[in-house]
Amino acid sequence: MKNTALILALTAALGIVNVAHAEGPDAATLKGMYDTGRNMSGLINHCVDKGFLKAESATNANKMVAFVAGIPGQMDKSDGDKNEAHGRKGEVLDDGQYKNLEANLPPSLTLKQWCEQADQGMRQGLERVGL
Repeated sequence: MKNTALILALTAALGIVNVAHAEGPDAATLKGMYDTGRNMSGLINHCVDKGFLKAESATNANKMVAFVAGIPGQMDKSDGDKNEAHGRKGEVLDDGQYKNLEANLPPSLTLKQWCEQADQGMRQGLERVGL
């Protein structure tokens, strides 16, 4: 699992939203963005539950999910609750499979550090889209 990809997944997803609006994304792209967003929301809540982040981070995660869900097009949201629940348990969605986040971090990165970096990436993504 690539740590950089995990930390910046949300930023990347939000960064392509402007392109998505212009080009009309396909259903698979929309589903991937939504599933990733819901899983990331769960992971952020996991970090809040652990005491690594403040409640404001969970509020921002909800803003991100709402933004992604509002992208026009056919979006399959059927796995959203499941993806978020796995994230809340500390499981990251990676290539269609759930993996324990903490067990897959590089030795030099703690869960707290990952949480802080993921939160920062999410905040930057929200700023990019004006939220």
